[in-house]
Amino acid sequence: QWAGGTGGSDTAGLGGRGGPYRLDRGHKVHQVSDEAKSMVSKEAAEAAREIARKALQERLAEIGMSETEFSMYDTFMESIKADIADLRGTLNLVESKKSERDWIKRQNHGEIDDSRLVDGVAGDKYVYKRRGESRAGGGLRHPKRLRFVMDCSGSMYRFNGHDERLNRCLEATTLVMESFDGMERRFDYSIVGHSGDSKCIPFVEFGHPPKNPKDRLRILQRMVAHSQFCISGDNTLPAMAQAIVDVEGPGFGEENDADECIVIGVSDANLARYGIHPRELGKIMKSSANGAKVYCVFIASFGAEAESITRELPIGQGFVCMQTSDLPRVLRHILTSQIG
Repeated sequence: QWAGGTGGSDTAGLGGRGGPYRLDRGHKVHQVSDEAKSMVSKEAAEAAREIARKALQERLAEIGMSETEFSMYDTFMESIKADIADLRGTLNLVESKKSERDWIKRQNHGEIDDSRLVDGVAGDKYVYKRRGESRAGGGLRHPKRLRFVMDCSGSMYRFNGHDERLNRCLEATTLVMESFDGMERRFDYSIVGHSGDSKCIPFVEFGHPPKNPKDRLRILQRMVAHSQFCISGDNTLPAMAQAIVDVEGPGFGEENDADECIVIGVSDANLARYGIHPRELGKIMKSSANGAKVYCVFIASFGAEAESITRELPIGQGFVCMQTSDLPRVLRHILTSQIG
């Protein structure tokens, strides 16, 4: 009954000692000291490891994932585990503090409230409504919508051995999927790819995030496959334009606020090869009629092309990440500065 706690002993949880495996149930983590951990006997530690091995086998069987697949995904995640924990912690704070822009009714100025037209005819002067900040009480009424647009073009695969650009793209995708896991009531995200074959390759649909490591690994494998076997070409511009339309969705202005919808494109800076001027991309990034924020993160470059592109984009909406360790930090900055 105590599983899922923090700072305790001998049961699954976080920050404690002697527990067989980690189990997060949303509690604030209390970390016990290394000295306390060292007091666990060898017999108890071995028993905990055996329980963990059995629990892992049961979980893998439940989701249909082999040990090899689990090891592959776990190894891939190892380098960004700290970034995932950091971003999840930030998002947990954001979702409890965020102010909600809403219609404040019964105002004596603003827009006419159609639901109070009869009252207006009867002489009531408080028949207007206007946008204002209000606390959401138990949380946000509407999930915040995010569309991530990942570059799955042939150049990502072709030059991965040179600068690990595809690896960085996969790490960014994993960071998103792991960080937003379990936050569906607060954040609604979608992940698509683009290549020479298509402007919109669906990987994660709005409202249907991957449920477990097997699902997430399959998405990463599909991204690699598209990059490996797609035809040459570039669909960056139509992909970003479509993402803006999709993230806003029908009834956008009525249901959600423009500054709470975000599009983030992750790409290599390979526009010049296809005769695309950066100003064309910048124009699309400013094309939202409802104020959705659009960003581009460039994770590779031929010469100084990435820096040249970002100088042509709207100020503060273009980033260059040439090191794998930089990308999670930039994504964290974008997400927390706009959602928080």
